[in-house]
Order: sequence, then structure tokens, then C-alpha cells
Amino acid sequence: MKVSRFTPSLMQHEDLEAIFVQRHQLAEDIVERISDSVLTPSPHHTLLIGPRGIGKTHLVSLVYHRIRKREALQNRLLIAWLREEEWGVTSFLDLLLRIFRALQENDGDFAKIQVKEGREGLIKRVESLYELSPDEAEQVGTELLKEIIGENSLLLLIENLDDIFSGLGKKGQKQLHAFLQENPCCTILATSQSLFDEVKKDKSLFYGFFHIDHLEDLTVEEAIQLLANIARVRGDRELESFIRQSRGRDRIQAVHHLAGGNHRVYVIFSEFLTRQSLDELVEPFMRMLDDLTPYYQARMASLSPQQRKIVEFLCDRRHGVPVKEIAQRCFLTHQTTSSQLKDLREKGYVISDAIGRESFYEMREPLMRFCLEVKKQRGEPIQLFVDFLRIWYTKEELLQRLGLTDDNLQYQQRLKPLPSDAVLEREYILYALQAMDNEDEDPRIAACLQEYENCFEKKDYVTALELAEKLVTIRGQAEDWLKRGLCLSNLQRYEEALVSCDKAIELDPNYALAWVLRGLVLDDLERYEEALVSYDKAIELDPSYAEAWRQRGLVLQKLERYEEALVSYEKAIELDPNSAPIWLNRGLVLEKLERYEEDLVSCYKAIELGYQDSSVFFTGAIAILGLNRWDEGIVALENAFQLFILDYEADADDAKLITHILFNSSNNVEIWRSRIKALIELYHKHQVISTLGQGLVKSVPTLMSEMVSDKAAQTWLEVWRELASDYPEFQIPLRLLDTAVRYKETKGNKRILFSLPIEERKLLEPLLGIADTSAVK
Repeated sequence: MKVSRFTPSLMQHEDLEAIFVQRHQLAEDIVERISDSVLTPSPHHTLLIGPRGIGKTHLVSLVYHRIRKREALQNRLLIAWLREEEWGVTSFLDLLLRIFRALQENDGDFAKIQVKEGREGLIKRVESLYELSPDEAEQVGTELLKEIIGENSLLLLIENLDDIFSGLGKKGQKQLHAFLQENPCCTILATSQSLFDEVKKDKSLFYGFFHIDHLEDLTVEEAIQLLANIARVRGDRELESFIRQSRGRDRIQAVHHLAGGNHRVYVIFSEFLTRQSLDELVEPFMRMLDDLTPYYQARMASLSPQQRKIVEFLCDRRHGVPVKEIAQRCFLTHQTTSSQLKDLREKGYVISDAIGRESFYEMREPLMRFCLEVKKQRGEPIQLFVDFLRIWYTKEELLQRLGLTDDNLQYQQRLKPLPSDAVLEREYILYALQAMDNEDEDPRIAACLQEYENCFEKKDYVTALELAEKLVTIRGQAEDWLKRGLCLSNLQRYEEALVSCDKAIELDPNYALAWVLRGLVLDDLERYEEALVSYDKAIELDPSYAEAWRQRGLVLQKLERYEEALVSYEKAIELDPNSAPIWLNRGLVLEKLERYEEDLVSCYKAIELGYQDSSVFFTGAIAILGLNRWDEGIVALENAFQLFILDYEADADDAKLITHILFNSSNNVEIWRSRIKALIELYHKHQVISTLGQGLVKSVPTLMSEMVSDKAAQTWLEVWRELASDYPEFQIPLRLLDTAVRYKETKGNKRILFSLPIEERKLLEPLLGIADTSAVK
């Protein structure tokens, strides 16, 4: 099966359905509107808006076939599908004649027409119109069309409605409007490349008359689906396989840059997507441009002189240009330029991109630039193919073709070096490589980067993400994907962030920062082992990367591999001794290892370096308690609470560690009583006593050790009960502690746990090392 490039209406219905993408819901909506128009007295008229090649005819053809298959409409609907280019319509009479011709060409519908003279007589009546004056023919033709429709409904399929309206003129438009108003049995499905005055101006007859659907460009994923559908319908196994490869998807990204999301261009490119050498690409590429050039030349001819000047300038620039520069270079006023650009945007010639307060304009269809440029090159389109190669191949692939790639680098698909006699291809590749190194930077890039930094600094990650997306679209470098990933990470869209990190790494496998961000995202996803692999890769690429060592330590700490985490922090400090966060991290892991002297040194160093987060002061206070300098430690805790009472969210893990230290600090009941009393008073004073209760519960595993006697555990409970039972916040913690002690005393009798409500039992069980008690009777 051959997929039609320019006339989808000639394709079989099954093939149209097989390659259809993106607009499934829209197609169904249009079919329902038409059905409703036939089955009810309220007609619906639809106008599809989109540039040439966007898939308007494909959609109309598909709707035509679906309508044909609707049983409820079989004997109630006539369809007149006017030809795509009805250049001869200059009056309402001409339109009537085109409708009669379309009905005659559709044998199935022609057979439904019931007139007293029969089919042959009907044809003669249509022919007799040519013997009348225009006014008489118009009047007779109108009555004849009503007679033909009879009890049926008429669906008019009209492509390029803007051209039809232009030919009809004001008089013909009024006649058409009157006919449709007087005959609700008619419904229209039409297309146009852009909105036109007769339907968009609020004082026009047809304003609000049509349900208008703007057809969107294909996204990359939709384009991949389209190409996969085409490959499957054609039976092209090579293309099917290529699309599934990462290199194939990169090539589709290149096509996307060239096609601007245009359906037709993807159909054209599908024919040579898998070709590798320049010789294989030149002929089909030039044939494609030859096919498209007359169309683009006609589009240029339809513009005003000022608009042609602007389009020609944008074609030469090859990237987005601010309005000020366009006005200056075209010797137009800023107001005139803005007005003409607005009109060109509505007509589908240009697109605009707002970055900050400035708007950048560029050609909507890069292939239009290519086609116009071919005529300037006088048979030597070197710049054209330089641009093509820069988009079609990566820099690494071009280097491979010249045999200049480092063999140790791993690429997903290696290309064979050029043979020695490939002089022309070698010349093109050298031009392309030179252009990659020396190209003038698109001014949008600098604007995007500046605006991105401003938004990111303000923590406006949503806007920053939009700017990062623009950078990805404009140039798509590894650092642009990384910026995208960073925004997504801050927006807690971690899976999407991971995709961006992987893309950055795919573009630059030696990008250490990308590996670190990938590790951070995996950490947020609690995929710690994978995060560790990413940090190890970053360190392999850059052993002096202190932050990579620090993040490696943090993930090792979460994996409870404290000794290894300490080694990473020591290495990070060796590389960056003035980093307060690294010193704090070192202190925290030393705290886990109960090496309190070194822990305290690290905390003091972090504070000396200006670290003012509450965690460093609590960590230092805990270290002092761990050194059994209890009075000094209580003072340090008091200072921490006083300094950070507004910002500090009490941490139950800190309270857990404090109670653990307290239990192990002495077996003297009076010492316990004195210290517990001091803690209760301190936490109560700062209105966080519930946190101390949570910490007490979390420290239950300390009591479960075989080294702790039942008597010691019972005494510990009694002291807490004596000092804390008057506090409502301690009712549940004391009940859980009591149950834990009895569980210990009964050598793990699980029935003890059923004295607790289920929610409290489920809280205590993990602390006792119990996975589930549901089987206990």
C-alpha cells in the first residue's frame, strides 16, 4: 500500500484508519455532529482550521467513510464532496453547479435522488441551466437543489472554504447564507488554512455560524505513532525496527524540527528516514522540495509586499527574531511590523514565542525556508545541506563518518567511515561540523537562560520549567534537558525528572552533574541502590566532585551503611573543607556511630562556617549528652529551642536518640529520675512534649536488647510513669511502653499485645520486631 502524500481522499478507508493518529476524539465528535444534523432539525456546521499538510483532508476523508457506514443515515443523507481546488467558483450559481457535479460523481448518492424525470432527466435539467441567463439559472438551480434533496439531508464537504468565499464575493455569500438558513436540511464540513474575515469578524454574516476546530501539530510521540502506523501498513519492517531504536527516535526528533509537526512532511520523510549516506538523501530530499516549492511560492505570492519582505528576512535568519530587529532590518515601523506579524501568525506563516517581555518570531514551517532557499543557491544548495546535516545527524555521528571519533566512546549505533573517494559528502560534513562550532547563537537562548535563572532564583519552578522546555526545543543540549529535570524535581514530578536526566546523559554520557541530579531524583524516589550507582558514576567521571561525594554519603546513610558514608564525607571534606553542610553530615553519621567526641567537633566546625540550621545545634547538644555531660547538654538543648523556636519542627528521632542515650548513661534510678524530669520540663516549656513521648516510644528497641534485664526495663517504665503520667500527651506512649515491657517479661507472648487497640498495636509491633499478629488467636 502506498500512502498518498497529497491526496488522502484517494486512499482506502481501512488505510486511512490504520495510520490515523491524534484526532480520534475530534473525528468522533464531527461524525456525531453530522449525524445529529441529519436526525434532528438543528444543523451543525464545522470548519477545520490548519495549514497545508496538517491532515485536514485525511480527517475529512475519514469522517466521510465513517458517515457512509452509519446505518441510521444510509437512506437519509446525500453527500456532495467538492474538489479540493475549485478555482472556478465566482458566484452562487457556480457553487450550485459544483454541487450538482459532485452529486453526479457519487453514484451511490445519485441513485437515491428521486425526481419525476428520473436520473437521465435530472442530468438534462442540470445541463439546461447553461441555456439560461445567470440570474435565471441561479433561481432555477436553487429550486432544483431543493427538489433533489427532498426529504433527505445534504452534507457539503468543502475544502479551502476561504477560497470559495473569496470567489463568491459578498453577493454569493449572502445567497449561500440565505439558502442554508431557509433549508436546515443542509450541513457543512469545511476546511481552511486559516481563519478569514467572513467567519472571524463579529459583523460578518457567518460569524458564529461554524463550530471551529483548530488542528494541532503533532507532538513527537504522536509523530512516532504516525510513522509506526505507516510502516505497519506498508509492511516496511526496516522502518518499524528503526523507529523502536533510540537512534530512530533521535532521527524523528530531527524530522520534527524540520516538519514543525506537519503530518504530510512525516509521510514524505518516512520514505527516507532510515537512509544513512548523503548520496541516498540528496535525491529524495530534493524531490520532496520540488514537490513542495510551487505550493510555497504560491503562498508567498498571496502575501502583501511588506509581508513577503518579513517572511524572506525570517527565512534568512533561520531562528527566532525579536520584533525590534525585524522592524529595523525591514525598514518598517514597530507598529506596522507588529500588525503584519499578527496577520502572518493568523495565516499560519509564522509562530511567536514570548520570553519575558519580548516576543520572538520565526517561520512556522522550516521546509518553507528550505524551498525558498533552493531557488537562491543556483544549483549549489551548500548552506541548505549544511543545515540539513546539522539537524539530521549528531556531531558524534558526523565525526564517525570522518573517522575522527574516539573508539573508546560508546555510541548506540556506529556509522562506517566514508570511503576515500567520497569527496562531496566529506566536504558537506566538514561544513556542517564547522557550522556547529561557529554558529551564531539564537538570541532566544540568551533570553531564555537569563529568564530561567531569574525564575529559578525566585523558586518559580513552573515558569522556569516552561523556559527549560523552550531551551530543549530551540537547541536541545544536555544542559537544557538537565535544567528541565531540575525544575521537574523541584515540582516533585520525579519520574518525569528522571526521564530528563536520562536524556541529558544520553546526549552527554560524561556529564557528571547530570549523573548527580539523576542520583538525587532516584533518592527522592527511594531507589537508593540506583542512586548510589549514579553518584559512583559521577565520581568516576570527576573524582574531585565534592558534592557527589556528599550525596553518596547521604544515600549510604539511608542504607544504614554508616562506615561507608563516613568515608564519603571524609573525602568530600578533603575536597571542600569549608563546606558547612558536609561537616554537619559528617556529624550526623558520627552520631549514628555513637562517636560523640568527633560528632561534636564536626558540629562546631559547621557552626563556625556559618551553618545556622536548627539541626546542627540539636546534633551538637545530643553529642554533649552522649559524652555524659548532661547538665551542659540540657543547656545546649535549651539554647537550641530558644534560638529556633519559630522555625524548628521538633524531631521525634532526636528525642528517640536522647532517650536512648539517657537509658544507657546510667543504671542509677535517681540519675534517671533527675534527667527525665529535666527533659520533660524542657520539652513542656517549649510546647513540644508530644515529640518527647514519640521519641520514648521509638526508643523501645533499646529495651528489647538481651543485654537489658527485665528489672531494668520495669524500673525505666516506673520512672517515666511517675514523672509523665499527668501529661495527656504521654497517655498513649506510657501505655505502649507498658505493653512493651510486659511483652519482654513474658518472653514474647504476643497475646499481651491484644490489650491495645489495633491502631496502637500496629504502631508497636515493628518496634518489637514483629511483622504481623493477625494469625494470633
